[in-house]
Amino acid sequence: GSGIGRIKDEMKEAKLPEPGFKTDGMFTVIFQRADEKSSGKSSGKSSSGTWADTKEKLQQKSYQKIGISAFRILEMIHQSQVVTIPEMAKKLKITERGVEKNIKKLKENKLLDRKDGERGGYWELLVD
Repeated sequence: GSGIGRIKDEMKEAKLPEPGFKTDGMFTVIFQRADEKSSGKSSGKSSSGTWADTKEKLQQKSYQKIGISAFRILEMIHQSQVVTIPEMAKKLKITERGVEKNIKKLKENKLLDRKDGERGGYWELLVD
């Protein structure tokens, strides 16, 4: 019963357009693509393209199925390479340990890397 409100809150927090809703026979949620956003700190290479393009590249590269939480972690990193594990845990409503487990799998799958150390470093999506 709280799903629509949570969707709206998450979209607003992520500074994305509010979703539309249709009730023609079947309930449908319509998400609009956001304009390309610049990432935070980078290694000289910015996250290029939209999240949809990046997500597709990550899916093609992955040799394992990527879970919903893992995709949301990758999306947060696409939006800001300096996002912290506690911030991710809060947004995902899971424990920090849960985020760490997802990150470990993403690193093993060669989709994600950490640059310049744990403190003061940044995340890099390995899409190329």
